[in-house]
Amino acid sequence: MSHSNQYQHEQTSSFGTSTQSTSSESYPSDYASFVNEPLPPLPGQPSSTKYNHSGTAHIHDFSDDALAMMDNLNYDDVDDGLIEHEMDHRKREAFVNHLITSEQAYLKSLDLVVSIFLAPLKKDSKQSSFNFLGTRKLVCTEREIRWLFGNFEAIVQMHHTILTSLEQRLRIWGPAQIISDVFQSWFPMLEAYHAYLSNYDVAMTTYERLTQYAPFKKFIDNAHKDRALKGATLLSLLQIPAGCINRYAKLISGIADTTNMTHPDYSGLHQCKQTITNLSNGITPRVNDCDNVDQVLMIHQALVGAPFGVKAQRRLILQGQLARVVINSKSMGEERTYILFSDLLVFVRPKQEGPKTMLQYKGHIGLEQARVRALPNEAAAGQEYCIEIISSFQGVDNLNSTFMGAATTHVLHTHNLEEQQTWMRKLDRVIAKLDRDASRNKGNPKQRSVEMTAEPRLNPYTAQEPARNYQ
Repeated sequence: MSHSNQYQHEQTSSFGTSTQSTSSESYPSDYASFVNEPLPPLPGQPSSTKYNHSGTAHIHDFSDDALAMMDNLNYDDVDDGLIEHEMDHRKREAFVNHLITSEQAYLKSLDLVVSIFLAPLKKDSKQSSFNFLGTRKLVCTEREIRWLFGNFEAIVQMHHTILTSLEQRLRIWGPAQIISDVFQSWFPMLEAYHAYLSNYDVAMTTYERLTQYAPFKKFIDNAHKDRALKGATLLSLLQIPAGCINRYAKLISGIADTTNMTHPDYSGLHQCKQTITNLSNGITPRVNDCDNVDQVLMIHQALVGAPFGVKAQRRLILQGQLARVVINSKSMGEERTYILFSDLLVFVRPKQEGPKTMLQYKGHIGLEQARVRALPNEAAAGQEYCIEIISSFQGVDNLNSTFMGAATTHVLHTHNLEEQQTWMRKLDRVIAKLDRDASRNKGNPKQRSVEMTAEPRLNPYTAQEPARNYQ
């Protein structure tokens, strides 16, 4: 998965490491190495001909007469089609080899999750939380394990089946062997990834919340010392499956595209290519959403001093450098980094702490029932391209004798008309969706209740350890 967010944190580097070292999904660019592989000797070619890495021939130990005779040969008789066919065959074999090696590495990473993390957590969760002297705190409840791993075990079992079928076919592999029937048997099973990706946001936010709970953090820190992980983390390993379908799409398409039209598997492979491409295209929105979840998690892990925690439904919409205009003093404040999420607008000041960029929290604006408009120059202390955000009223109505806060106004300065219009458009969409959701939930209290219990509510700010308190 691509992670374009600029903020660095501990999980960023471990994710990059694990993606390369455990999934084997980092292939040579455009598979260019396949083209540069040396060709084998062609039929009838002298055995003294040797090939270097560029595929060019070096001829040795020929007499002058032989060399003179070669000058009279008509090279137009060489079958160019045979050479091209051999090149295609070698490319096809390279894709098949990548498929088997990447599948073995991928399954190894899945098995590490089960053996080092999932199995011990499940064993611990089944033990009684009470002992003779008092209470023993569980590392993770069964419910939290379901949130964290989703249908991970089903995916592991599925890939054991996939790898077995692939290895069995390659044991009888030959130039004319077919493999499309093996691929066709995989496709129904791959639907399991829809469920995994649908649970992805809950899994990531559950992980982040549980790391604030001392027994879980202690367990994770100890597990990460296992040498078999080679620097990977549970978080990085849980992120890898999001790229599996795309890997299959590239490799199966590559096998189909390099299979000669005369091959008995040509038609079957192109049907497989169409099927896996459709599956990949259909799942791409979910994969992109997972990328967004990862970016939100990266930002939360970089935030310092924020009074709110992670939410499974939160998404990153837009970010940029803006300055707040103080209307009364007709001045403009220091530029801050403004981050628009799907439920609030946060402003922060980046600061460097060693190799990491941390985000010092400076404030946020609630956007439910907020109003946004573009301000003319005269209303914005003479500043161009300004946006006014009027947040909603805060608190409970005064009939209950509770605090009633007034609406607050924020005027933000953008750099040009295009940037102003982009922020206006994104803010309007976020506010409209929040208002629709609030209206729907208000009209359906039962639905609101279901949504509130659909994800873990671990309080990340509780210093004591009943971190089993849910909001």
